[in-house]
Amino acid sequence: MSQLAEDLCANEKELWRGKPARIPFILSALWGPQFPFGLVFSGFSVFWMILASQAGGPFWLFGLPFFFVGLGVSFGASVRRLLAFRNAEYLITDKRVTTKTGAIGLNTEYLDLDKVQETSVEVGFFDKVFGTGKVCATSSSGYSFVIDCVKEPYDVKEILQAAIRNTVSYCGKCDGVIPAGVAVCPYCGNVVAR
Repeated sequence: MSQLAEDLCANEKELWRGKPARIPFILSALWGPQFPFGLVFSGFSVFWMILASQAGGPFWLFGLPFFFVGLGVSFGASVRRLLAFRNAEYLITDKRVTTKTGAIGLNTEYLDLDKVQETSVEVGFFDKVFGTGKVCATSSSGYSFVIDCVKEPYDVKEILQAAIRNTVSYCGKCDGVIPAGVAVCPYCGNVVAR
């Protein structure tokens, strides 16, 4: 049994549980400007060490830290995601969305469904190649909650949206999200009939 399932409240029902797809989860960290920059940095370090070794002596060893820094810049994020993969897990219930991530320490985040303002799906380069995507839920405070590199992201988004529809209501005047237990729309002041 997963640790997230153990954290369920007594009256909470699991709607969907999943893990990220391994390869796109790890490779997606390579997609960015740090990867080519780190390779160029490492390549220049190798070039410098070759020239320094031709001068004789151990002076070329001063280039080794720069070489490893370049590799760290290029591949460090992917190594961190590789270590974090075994702990990564996502859960959608009828009350909240939960993610658990972390390479060494564990970071568990919760977002109550009545706080979700917007949902979206992002499909990047590696996601297209591997048939995965990122489901984002944005809270009313602007915090973006991410379910990353999951198979069938549009289906996961539909499950999340259905759970949100069952949790919150919408103002008939301004279409704003009205949390459970609130009688007046916080956006336009309209009295909400429940």
